[in-house]
Amino acid sequence: MTVVQMAEEHIAYFHGLVRSGDRRATTVNGYQSILDTHVKPHPIARKRLSELRAPMIQGLLDDIVKLTGSTSTARRVRRSFVQWCRFAVRRGWLLANPAQACAVDGAASTPEEEPFELPPKQHLSAIVAAAAQGDHPERDTAVVRILMFGGLRSSELLGLADEAAVLKPIGGRLKVRERLEYQHKTLDPPKTGKGRRDVPIGKETSLAIRAWRLKRGGVRPFGHINGKREKVVATGRLFPNPATGSDVWGYHDFIRDCWMPLMRRAGLVVMVPDSKGKNRPQAAFKPHMLRHVAVSLWLAQRPQPTPKKVQELVGHATLKMTMDTYGHLWRDEDEDDAIAQASERIISQVNV
Repeated sequence: MTVVQMAEEHIAYFHGLVRSGDRRATTVNGYQSILDTHVKPHPIARKRLSELRAPMIQGLLDDIVKLTGSTSTARRVRRSFVQWCRFAVRRGWLLANPAQACAVDGAASTPEEEPFELPPKQHLSAIVAAAAQGDHPERDTAVVRILMFGGLRSSELLGLADEAAVLKPIGGRLKVRERLEYQHKTLDPPKTGKGRRDVPIGKETSLAIRAWRLKRGGVRPFGHINGKREKVVATGRLFPNPATGSDVWGYHDFIRDCWMPLMRRAGLVVMVPDSKGKNRPQAAFKPHMLRHVAVSLWLAQRPQPTPKKVQELVGHATLKMTMDTYGHLWRDEDEDDAIAQASERIISQVNV
């Protein structure tokens, strides 16, 4: 058995725990990401367990720090290896856990990342226009407006119950209480308490949701197995599965049937060669980018919302997360100039 096979066996076992409701899918997704991104490209991937020693794992961790500059990433890889090797010991594939002896020295911080680049306003206008031009204009317009002006995550959009959209003549609120777990298609609560929130929407977004509801018709409850593997009756979704008209709309189906056609109509899909040289369509950005756009639009207002208010609206677990993600958007050049001028005046007014 190789290192990759050991990790895959553990991940398969963990998938069973997710299906039984004993573990969260985000954890197993993290294991899979570490395996694919950091382990498989490294020579250690092909080592047999009979050859696996602590210096080999330590070498992988040191290489990750050199390549990425991130000690926190290396620590995540170490934790994964500890779990994989512990699993292998329980199965009798290893006599001891070599990952336990490994360590990642240095500060537990990552280098500062470049701020993300927002799409040009012309692209955003093209998306809004394209939403009204396809085969499902009412649905696509409601989707785009909720993402662009409400700042919801895609998982929150697809997990939104129909009754969670509370509309008023001049706007309304979206009550975020559930999210769609993509891989297992379960309706789970938000990851943290801060994710449970009410998001205000404007008049045009409210009208778009009304138009979609009229076009869609009523929704009905459906039998569902939630993330805890409990059989429940879920209320109808705002955006139900188009194939059945009742249950959840899977993320990959949403991308294929809604997002990619929308981006094509907006002229924002390019053909990119894959690893085999075959050209494949790729959108200029994913739906999550519209969440960043929503925050930028909030901060373009005067007066600007406070960082704490933005944290509340986007549902971040901590204020630090909000500032790390969007801190660069609070830049106000006029305010910066005023601060600089005022500091000079303080000294210039001092009598010598």
